[in-house]
This record gives sequence, C-alpha cells and structure tokens, in this order.
Amino acid sequence: MPPLPSLRRDPWWGADGTAARRRRRRQRLVALVALVLALAAVAGAALGWAFQLGVAAGLGLPLDPFILP
Repeated sequence: MPPLPSLRRDPWWGADGTAARRRRRRQRLVALVALVLALAAVAGAALGWAFQLGVAAGLGLPLDPFILP
C-alpha cells in the first residue's frame, strides 16, 4: 500500500507560480470564511428554535434575547 500523501505539503507548490499560490491561498481563505458563516447561521437558527420552543427558558435564558433580566 503506498503511503498517504501529506495534507500539509503540496508537491507542486514550488513548481507553481506566485499567481497560482495566491489563488490557492485565497480559495482556502474563502472556504474557511464560508464554513465559519455557515456554522454561525446554524447556531443562530438553533438558538432561535430554542427560544421559540421554550427550551431556552427551561435552561434559564430569558425568553426575549434582547431583554436582559
């Protein structure tokens, strides 16, 4: 069985030009930002449902997240 390729090092990194490396870095950054935004949206939706269903009140959180006790 051949060894698994390293996930940290691209074997063609030195052969590519600076524009290709810049583009690859930008793609990774955009993908990371998209992931963070998607996770934030899921967390916000879950929090909204928790308030809507009353689960948040059972946990001691105020019913209206914008009114603090």
